[in-house]
Amino acid sequence: MAIKPSLPLVALLHVLASVRAATGASLVPDTPNTAPDYFCTWNVQGYVTSYTNPSLQADAMIEADLFGRGPLQNWAEFYAGIRGDLYFVLDDTWDIPLGGGRSHQMRGSMEIDGERFPSFQGSPAERLARLNRDFRARGWRGVGLWICSARARARRDPAINDHDYWAERMRWSADAGIDYWKVDWGAMSDIDVWRLNQWSHALAPRLWIEHGGLDRSGARLWLPDKIDIFRTYDVNISVAIPETIRRIAQVLRFPREDKASRGLINCEDEVYIGAGLGCVYGVMRHPFAGDMPNGSPDRVFPAGFRDLKRRLDEVTRAVRWHRIAQPFGVTDHEVVDTITVNETQHGGGAPARIARGGLALPEVKMPADQEPPYVLCSRHPTGEIAIATVGRKQGSSVVIPRADVSLAVGALDRPVGIFGEYASLTLVTTSALGGRRILAQDLAGSTPVDITGEVTVAGDRLTLPGALIHRVGLMAATPGDISDPGLVLVIDGLAAFIPKPAMTPAGPPVRPQVTVEPGSRLTVARAMWGPVYGGTDLTPRIAALVRDNALVVDATAENLGATGIPDRYNRLELVYTRLGRTTTVLAVAGERVIIDSQGNFRTERAPRPPAKAPASPKP
Repeated sequence: MAIKPSLPLVALLHVLASVRAATGASLVPDTPNTAPDYFCTWNVQGYVTSYTNPSLQADAMIEADLFGRGPLQNWAEFYAGIRGDLYFVLDDTWDIPLGGGRSHQMRGSMEIDGERFPSFQGSPAERLARLNRDFRARGWRGVGLWICSARARARRDPAINDHDYWAERMRWSADAGIDYWKVDWGAMSDIDVWRLNQWSHALAPRLWIEHGGLDRSGARLWLPDKIDIFRTYDVNISVAIPETIRRIAQVLRFPREDKASRGLINCEDEVYIGAGLGCVYGVMRHPFAGDMPNGSPDRVFPAGFRDLKRRLDEVTRAVRWHRIAQPFGVTDHEVVDTITVNETQHGGGAPARIARGGLALPEVKMPADQEPPYVLCSRHPTGEIAIATVGRKQGSSVVIPRADVSLAVGALDRPVGIFGEYASLTLVTTSALGGRRILAQDLAGSTPVDITGEVTVAGDRLTLPGALIHRVGLMAATPGDISDPGLVLVIDGLAAFIPKPAMTPAGPPVRPQVTVEPGSRLTVARAMWGPVYGGTDLTPRIAALVRDNALVVDATAENLGATGIPDRYNRLELVYTRLGRTTTVLAVAGERVIIDSQGNFRTERAPRPPAKAPASPKP
């Protein structure tokens, strides 16, 4: 017999939130999130081999390192508190023989190598299933797999086409319960890899497929117009913050053509950037702190610069935030997801502020002689708010400048995630806060605290001192951990925790809105036509084609001139600025670049020139 609730669902959720707060229960759900977040092994493979060479790094992918009890082994025991939220992604070389080198003919076979993993026998699907069960038994959400996007040379049968080759491996994954592929370029793709998403939606609808990097021409980023997850790709630690923000900003500007794709952005290891911008995480940091086994400093995660291996609590906080607010994708072509920046570009083109989900840009106040932090914020599709301040490089370290930040959030009827350091944070709200208790909790912890007496409520403004954010956001800090703060804020009796359906690749796309800030006219800063390295500078010529702050240009020899080399080696590199944003477009020969008046661009196949009529015969 169905029992009808006596209260509407939203009212019931409000009551549940009040009960949770009144009883001192955690503001973070106990149930693991279903976002496609993961820990990846590549950097720990490098660390345990002292990054001596890629072949040794490859040979660290063995059963003993994953489950053994020796020094620098037992990776399956990492991240004890959040394993259920994360896939454990086996990176490159799990499917090739030991000592075979990364170009071995079995690379891309997706068949677990028996020498590397002697305990896992049987058919390819059975081996994968047994490995997956062992990781789930240790609390992980499951195994994810690094996938070379080229077919293994040892398994190339002319009678089997690309679809059938990958369909078989998708069935192996489905039978094994493996739900994540991290597709990399490997030996370079011999197919249009975005088709993997189309095939998986039909054959393995639970399988997340992540892409990243350049297409096979080396000319253009695969952006999330046709895919479920786009990875912003590898970055050097010295520029990881501005470069990751810059890449996310670039991706946010692309329309998504395929409405069946999720269009999520994987920000790799920059988890607070991802928390602020609704991204998924590809965690690379690990707990083996200090110098490498050969005594040399860890050059990937150096102790003297950010010391990310002593910032594991940040991962916990960011991942647990996804239990409250799920990540969301870029928009499709009907609602263009744009970014908003301040008047000055910082960090090699990274925007200083980004607002997603219909939020206005945050106001950031600093002394005139000081550079502000990066400030990133989002309204999630179910109403949760996230805001993060991210540090800038100052000398040999990264520091978050303490700014007075103000953000208009509308109603405060959902939790707010706050990450980073502040002088103060003001939330401008339409909600009446008089008489309400205000609660906050370190996202890494389980106990909320009443901060009502430590904040200021004045009219429509709720202001939290930076010292309060720092103290509460680190209340559950692990001894010795140096992570930046991260907390969740709720208004007792007002903020509702919305139950989330499980995220799946085939789910409907979310179409958040992002504020557009008026700015400068469309300006072409650079236009190069020709081979990938070098070419002809056509900047004045292309700049002259701008009409009404829009531009259309065909990357063809007929339009831009012959280069003397085959078209497959040519590309148009176009750098332009519009509305305060600087964007780089890399178009292959034969494409048309279209930049609209809002600064958004897309590419499509350029029309072929009309065939010349045959000359009339002479009389």
